[in-house]
Amino acid sequence: PGVLHAKAESWRIGQTAALTGPLAWPFVELNKGVQAAFDEVNERGGIAGRPLELLSLDDGGATEKAAANARQLAEQERALCLFACGGTSSVLGVMAIVQQARVPLIAPITGIDALRAHHPLVIHVRAGYSNELDRIVRQIGTVNIGRCAVAYSDTAFGKAGLAAFEAVARKHGNTGWKAFRIEDTPQGVRQGIAEIARFAPASYLSLYIGQHSLQFARDLRNHVQAPSFALSLLGSEPVLKALGPASHGMTVAQVVPHPQARALPVVGAYQRAMQKIGHQQFSHASLEGYVSSRVLIEALRRSSRRDDTGSRLIEAFHTMQPLDLGGFELDYRPDKHLGSSFVELTFFNGSRYRR
Repeated sequence: PGVLHAKAESWRIGQTAALTGPLAWPFVELNKGVQAAFDEVNERGGIAGRPLELLSLDDGGATEKAAANARQLAEQERALCLFACGGTSSVLGVMAIVQQARVPLIAPITGIDALRAHHPLVIHVRAGYSNELDRIVRQIGTVNIGRCAVAYSDTAFGKAGLAAFEAVARKHGNTGWKAFRIEDTPQGVRQGIAEIARFAPASYLSLYIGQHSLQFARDLRNHVQAPSFALSLLGSEPVLKALGPASHGMTVAQVVPHPQARALPVVGAYQRAMQKIGHQQFSHASLEGYVSSRVLIEALRRSSRRDDTGSRLIEAFHTMQPLDLGGFELDYRPDKHLGSSFVELTFFNGSRYRR
C-alpha cells in the first residue's frame, strides 16, 4: 500500500513493516489494533485538536526497503516519529535512519537484545525476546523436558533468538539443548526435520521464519511428538490455525495480556474500540497494536503543549513513572527506555489460547 497522505495539521506517525510476504501475519493483525486506538482518539477530537494519521509503508521484511521507507517517512512525509515498525529485519533498516535523521522510533515490534541496548531515540513497549525465552526455559526446566531442540533460520531474527536462548539456558543451567539451523528450501526443511528427529528431543522451540516455515512446523510435528514452544511473533492465532493439528498443545509466550481478559480495563477498552471499527475477532497481536498506540498517544498528550519535535516526544516518556493503562503497567525514565517486561505463557488448545 502507498502512503496515506495526512493533512498538514495532523500528527504524522510513520510506519514501515512487513505487511506482505511470509512475515506479514502479525503486523497486519497488529495494525488493526493501531487503527482502533487512533480512531478512538480522533473521534474525540484528536490530541490538542489535531487528528492522528498513520503513514504506513510495506517493506516485505527487507532491510534495505525498510531503510528507504523510513527515509521517505522522515524526510519527505515529515513524520514526527516512526512507530510499530517490524519485524527484526525491518527495524535493523530503520535504525540507520533513526541515527541519520534524528527521528524517534517508538514501539518497534521486535525483541532482539542488540536493539534493546539504551538508545536516546528509541522507546520500547513490548518485553524482549530474552524475557520471553527466560519464561520458556524456566518452564522447560520445571516440567523436566530440558533436552530441547532449537530450530532457527539464518536470519537476523533467527540468529538473535538463538543467542538469547543460549544465554538464558546458561543462566538456568540447561545444557541438554541443541541448535539446528534450517535452510529455507524444501530439501533444507526435510534435512532439518530428520536431524531433529534423530536427536529425539523432549521438547522443541522454533525460531525459523521463512517461505517454508508452516510446512516445517506441520512436518516436524508428524515426526516429533514432544511439547513445542514459540515466541510471541511466531505464535499468532492465524498461523497456529493454519498449522492445523500441528499447533495443538503448543506453548506460546505472550507480551500482552490475554485479549479476552475483560476484567482488565485496558482489554475492555481494546475490545470496544475494535468492535467500533468492525472487528469482532480479538488477538494478542491486535491488542499489542492497541497498547503500543495508547502509550504513544499518552506521550503525545504530554508533549503537545510544547513544540512538536522528536526530542520533546522522548522527554514526555520520561515522565511516565509509571504509566498504568488499566491493568498493564509500563515505566520509563531518562536512563530506561524499556517499558514492559510482561510475559505470560499460553497454551493453544487447537481453537484458542488458554492461560
